[in-house]
Amino acid sequence: MLERILNRRYRKAVLTRLSGQNSNLPLPSRGRTHRLFVMSMFLLMGKLAKMDGRVTKNEIKYASSIMQLLGLSNYERKRAIAYFEQGKKRHSEPAEFVEELAYLIGKGSSLARLFLQIQCRLALVKGGLRLKEKVLLRDLAEILGFQKAQLTSICCELAVELEKKTDNSCSLQKKAYLILQLEPEVEDSEIKKAYLRMMSKYHPDKVVSENLTEESLKELHNRAMEIRGAYEALCGVRKLRV
Repeated sequence: MLERILNRRYRKAVLTRLSGQNSNLPLPSRGRTHRLFVMSMFLLMGKLAKMDGRVTKNEIKYASSIMQLLGLSNYERKRAIAYFEQGKKRHSEPAEFVEELAYLIGKGSSLARLFLQIQCRLALVKGGLRLKEKVLLRDLAEILGFQKAQLTSICCELAVELEKKTDNSCSLQKKAYLILQLEPEVEDSEIKKAYLRMMSKYHPDKVVSENLTEESLKELHNRAMEIRGAYEALCGVRKLRV
């Protein structure tokens, strides 16, 4: 009875953390359900990431973000990384662990759906789903208590969400180039030159001797902040030292 109550509390806490509602909510007892959850999560992530023969930085970054949301200790994080590496091996078969996990968290439950969503999101990091990934996700969905149509709906929702983020990112990059008065094809070396040129023109400290009004100084300050933000954004995109 006590184990059932603790399991219910654990499931609710994990759902709250992973859904982003409260990433600092403490997790209760870290028993069998937690061990199976972590093992299944990262075995599958490793398997999905390696299915096309290569694991990208974005896939590793996403897996790391899930470790952080789960609030894993240093030891647990090392175990999660080991599961991820194990999942990358060709003969890795996480299904047996997922079946036991599905029993503990409830087939078709909100947590089971979120678990499936996380795997789908990882598979979409590189773009569209390949056949092998579709087959694995379909089998995973069935184990977790979801129909093929439900899986398709989840994947479509995530694809639209990721596309919007990509569009927003592109828009921000375009704006950054405009602020620094640069063309997107410009050489890396020109980024900092443009930044310094713009700051020498708009930084309040550079024009303090011109007896500007308080409102004008405020506008210059905002402009300087905008230039700095654009510079940092482009340095991030191009992997340049700020």
